[in-house]
Amino acid sequence: MLENLAAAAPTAFTPVMQTRDALLARIEEAALNATAVREQVFYDGWLLRCAPSPARRMRSINILGLSTRALDDRLAYCHGWYARTGQPVVFRLTSIGPDFGLDHALAERGYEGYDRTCVMRADLTAAAPAQVVEGMQYRDVTPQVFAAEVGRLKGASAAAVAEHTARLAGLVVDAMPVVACTPDGTVVAAGLAVLEDDLVGIFDVVTDPAQRRQGHGAALVTQLLARATARGSRHAYLQVETDNIAARALYARFGFADCYSYWYRSLPAAVGK
Repeated sequence: MLENLAAAAPTAFTPVMQTRDALLARIEEAALNATAVREQVFYDGWLLRCAPSPARRMRSINILGLSTRALDDRLAYCHGWYARTGQPVVFRLTSIGPDFGLDHALAERGYEGYDRTCVMRADLTAAAPAQVVEGMQYRDVTPQVFAAEVGRLKGASAAAVAEHTARLAGLVVDAMPVVACTPDGTVVAAGLAVLEDDLVGIFDVVTDPAQRRQGHGAALVTQLLARATARGSRHAYLQVETDNIAARALYARFGFADCYSYWYRSLPAAVGK
């Protein structure tokens, strides 16, 4: 459904807009619920988030509906609000709208686009390929243990681990944190499934750098999807950077395909922050 999103250079940022259908809108809402933060406000159809997280989706402006105020008035409000939080103004925009004119209007005002991400989806009615790593154990863990292990595998700071722990503990949707362990209990991979209605989102899939290319990521995704299917999930989704070819190839083996995209826009001084 999407063009090759990696083809456009940052200086020729031309997002591909799509028809907004019911399932894609549900996936976008579910992803927002799965990444909900305490530090957020609603303003004229926009959701402003400012969590102390390295992930931009936790500290950006998401467009939930059409607005009534003039765009420049909204921008002034947002810049003032984020200045008080000590964070830059970052918009997260999707190819499924709902405000299809906003991206162009922001570009005209000097907001630069970057970091395209694909949202991929798969139907779980067909059996997923069995991926097994001999001798591995897959354990359900608490948000605290999961965040600590993900942080260790990523080399994250103590502050990032604390924010991750608090965010997972505060979710009001059903989350299943799972880790993959060797027989001696060493965690070599981790992943999170978040369930809502008949949807399951896959998040935070990470493998120990020293244990890569041994099938741990695929085996963990198999476990997450199997557990979600057993609990009634019919559709799975995940978010992956457009240029992460290896991850996209892995997920394609499970039937995942691109369904829509999102990207960020900010003024030049804040690009990449």
